[in-house]
This record gives sequence, C-alpha cells and structure tokens, in this order.
Amino acid sequence: MDLKNPKAQKILIGIVLVCIVSYVYFGCTFFSFCYRARKANIEEMEKEYSKLSAELEKARKIVGKLAQLEAEYERLHDQWMSAQELLPEEKEMPDLLRKVTTAGNKAGVKFALFQPQNPVQQEFFTSHPIKVKVKGGFHQVGIFLSRLANLPRIVNVSGLSLESPRTTGRKGEKGESSETVLAEFTLTAYTLPGGAYEIATTQ
Repeated sequence: MDLKNPKAQKILIGIVLVCIVSYVYFGCTFFSFCYRARKANIEEMEKEYSKLSAELEKARKIVGKLAQLEAEYERLHDQWMSAQELLPEEKEMPDLLRKVTTAGNKAGVKFALFQPQNPVQQEFFTSHPIKVKVKGGFHQVGIFLSRLANLPRIVNVSGLSLESPRTTGRKGEKGESSETVLAEFTLTAYTLPGGAYEIATTQ
C-alpha cells in the first residue's frame, strides 16, 4: 500500500479509528462486567463481615456475663439443695407422719380423724393431702398447729375450721370441758419422687 496515496491514507485512518473504537467499546464492556462482579463480591463480603462482627460482639457479651451467670447458677443450685432438704422422699413419709402424730400427742390433742387422700403429682414434687380432725382445748390446738409449722419438713395446713364438739368430754377442776374445740383441716405434706409408702388411717 502506498502511504503517500491519499486514498490509502484514508483507508489506514479508518482502520485505526475502527480499532480504537472497538478497543474502547470492548474495554468498557469488560471493565463494566468485572466491576459489577467485583462490586457484588465486595457487598457479599461486607454482609458476611457484618454478620461475623455481630456474632463476635454477642460472644463477647456472653463471656462478659459468664461470671455473673455462674454465680446465679450457684445461687439457684444452693436454693434447690436447701429445698430438697425440706422435701423428704416418699419412702420417708411414714416417719414424717409419725412426727405429726407425735406433735399432736405432745400438744395434748386427740386425733378423731387422720385420713390420707390420693397423692397429687406435680412437676417436681408430689403433694400428699391428709384430712385431719383433732379435739382439745384452744391452747392445745394452738400448740399443735405451732408444732406443725416448726417441723423440719414442709407441711401446709389449709381449710382450718374450729367448732365446739357435740360431747363436752371430761370435766376439768373448774367445771370446764377439757375438749372444748374440734379442729378440722387438711394437712398437706410434700415429697420428692422415691418409692411408695403406706399410711395407717384413723377414723
């Protein structure tokens, strides 16, 4: 090709321009594609970084409260162990109920009824309701209830009613009845699971 020929020069210039335009076009297209791909990758990495940062911060807070949580666990554990000491196992129920009758005898009351009801299973313990009737003076009944409240195991008195008995009983020195009160209530004992037991019924 004769480069001095104006026609040849025009053709050469046209080829150069086409090459430049093609380079610019394809270069921009490729750059745009790469940019979008990289931008998406960067955004994904930023999301992952934010997620990991949040989890790390959460872990730091948990570690910071670890000592407090351990102390709280120890406190609850101690409370639970103390509660267990107040709740006998079911196999210990006869001994507990002997202490109830002993408390009544020492207080000077007479048992007119001692009738166990069906146990009621709770989530962590079992309730053992017992219908009780005792006869005695106001003072004796009060002492008996006080002794029940001071037993080493948990017992609960509910539905307490007091009335004069139909029979006056033995007369005292001043001509007053020694059995002036009939006390009726439900005594509830609580146990942890651990074996069956039998209770004698007084009617």
